[in-house]
Amino acid sequence: MKNLGKYKIIDNLICACDYDFIIGEIEKNINKRNLLISPIASHTLVKAYYSKKLKKILDRFDFLLPDSQWIKRALRFLYQVNLEERVYGPELMKRICHFCSKKRWSIFLYGNTESTLDKLEEKLKNNFPSLRIGGKEPSKFRKLSHSEMKDLTKKIEKSQSSIVFISLGSPNQEIFAYRLARLMKKPVILIPVGAAFDFISGVKKQAPKWVGNLGFEWLWRLIMEPRRLFRRYLADGIVFIFLLTKMKLSIRA
Repeated sequence: MKNLGKYKIIDNLICACDYDFIIGEIEKNINKRNLLISPIASHTLVKAYYSKKLKKILDRFDFLLPDSQWIKRALRFLYQVNLEERVYGPELMKRICHFCSKKRWSIFLYGNTESTLDKLEEKLKNNFPSLRIGGKEPSKFRKLSHSEMKDLTKKIEKSQSSIVFISLGSPNQEIFAYRLARLMKKPVILIPVGAAFDFISGVKKQAPKWVGNLGFEWLWRLIMEPRRLFRRYLADGIVFIFLLTKMKLSIRA
């Protein structure tokens, strides 16, 4: 279990930790208080740099985790903080589901399409036979009204789920998790996990592990979905490197 502290990357604090630390925090806080946890990518930090509203929402999260190799490398570049591995969303979700299956905790799945959720549920039950899935709800692919959000909180509370995984794409999923947390009457742990639903369900092909370890998962995904991900991985990626360099120079000064 490793937690090396929180460090500012662009404008938000990233927790330099490992999977075991986060699972330990979940165990410590489950059914006691709301917990907001998000594996975060560089493009979301860039968006938060230009959006005060998004920055403030991310500041409300208990743990922003180094989801990408670029965030992991930024910790080393700026602060000489060396993590053995990133805390990757799909892998984190699988490890939490494994832990939940042992503890008999129930999870709730929100986002993506009904078809993907059905495949995800089947895959999770095959991998973790004892896992309790209290409910699932597909995305409406638009901003939910206040009444719709309240209906969803009632559904989650009725399902007696302790953990909610959210797949809406970043930063929409972080904004959604924050809104949901404010409406929940019972303690719940909210974890946006991006493309984890697609990858674990098998709907989309995940990059080989060695590609991710080299830091080129972004290129793999860009080749797979060029139109949707062009701005995220090229335009925002260049800005991220520029802002990191700027930070490094200010630290040296």
